[in-house]
Amino acid sequence: MDYLEFAKDVVSQAVERGVEAEAYISVGQNTSVNVDRGEVEKLSQAGSKGLGVRVVRDGKMGYAYTSDFGAGSIGKTIEAAVSLADVADGDEFRSLPAPQPLGEDDLEVYDQAIVDLPIGRKVEMARRIEKAALRYDERVVLTNRCTLISQYGTVAVANSKGVAGSYDKSFIGGFVMAMAADENDRSVAFGFDFGSRLADFKPTAVGKDAARKAVGMLGGRPVPTQRASVVYSPMAATSVLGALSRALGADAMQRNRSFLEGKIGETVAADMVTVLDNGRLPGGIATRPFDDEGVPTAATRLIDEGVLQTALHDHYTATRDGTASSTGNANRRSHSAMPTLDASNFYFQPGQETPEEVIGGVEQGLYVESVMNTASINPISGDYSISAKGYWIENGELSHPVNEVTIALPMQELLHNVKAVGNDLTFVPMMGALGSPTIRVDGVMIGGMTAGDSG
Repeated sequence: MDYLEFAKDVVSQAVERGVEAEAYISVGQNTSVNVDRGEVEKLSQAGSKGLGVRVVRDGKMGYAYTSDFGAGSIGKTIEAAVSLADVADGDEFRSLPAPQPLGEDDLEVYDQAIVDLPIGRKVEMARRIEKAALRYDERVVLTNRCTLISQYGTVAVANSKGVAGSYDKSFIGGFVMAMAADENDRSVAFGFDFGSRLADFKPTAVGKDAARKAVGMLGGRPVPTQRASVVYSPMAATSVLGALSRALGADAMQRNRSFLEGKIGETVAADMVTVLDNGRLPGGIATRPFDDEGVPTAATRLIDEGVLQTALHDHYTATRDGTASSTGNANRRSHSAMPTLDASNFYFQPGQETPEEVIGGVEQGLYVESVMNTASINPISGDYSISAKGYWIENGELSHPVNEVTIALPMQELLHNVKAVGNDLTFVPMMGALGSPTIRVDGVMIGGMTAGDSG
């Protein structure tokens, strides 16, 4: 089926009801393989397809969806969307976007090799992840959630103003939790790898990374409470980026729910801090030619050398703002949901230093390997206090593992206190895709042992 032509046909039917109309179609296949001790614990492979119909009349919007592409079902879905619009509250800023030219550059988001990958190969890859973890060190005693995921599909969007586009996308990834133990301690760590190209996916590296971190954290202990430099691993730095992506959403700023509200044009970070949202990053996890409203994606500099330049916008927030254009950041969880504002490939621009050079510049401080309780970070106030574990830095080198500490510093200060940015940009498939290199932040409060504690 030509899904773009199908979407256009749905729009034509809806327009006959005297409304502006949009059709969003998502079709694909998902495979998930879980292994435990070399045996397949769970294997699922499921196709999915769905249509969402959004209509607007006099600023009133209705939305309905279906997974049945039959003529009768399409008619009922359109009718339901129109009926919901009739009873909705009006909003003068509600409308559908006009068409814009779509770039023709290859974004490297579809790999036929992923589509053609047989189930047997996927199972074998999942087993390689687990085997690499268990063979890394005799202290690695078990794995949990050893999983391989692959996805591919097609998205098509059309509306009554002339928006029309479709694209294919593929994805493969794997992750595992490794547990290490000795006579005195236990520790767990997470390894992962995700991407759009099969050739770039390294199952063995996923298992080794989880095992290395789990073994390295054995014997971790808290350090005295103090204010010191903190070096974030790329994985740990995503805790900062997750909150920052929410604070940089125009919807949050328009509702006065961002610590960055009203600061466009001001210096909000150190001059070595540049934050981008790039929906056109070649091969990116969240890369696509246009967003889920059909607006072309873009590479947007949100913070440029410390200065706040703009916010993330979808069509609604841009219309409400009156002076902005959509940055192509409308996103849907599935065909059953209306688009909402979200980041795409959201990341700190990497610097020139290697991770070793960033660590080497710290006389005493904490290297954070992983963080917990990130839900406590508040993008409205900027409050930032989370649990962390990693390694203590002495004279520019990692010394002993550290556990049971908290790190805290208001986001406003944290951004200004960035003193070094590494060159090892790494992405995590969260909230679109969050990416960071190794980053050093000075003056962070580390909460650990008090004067009366032992050990």
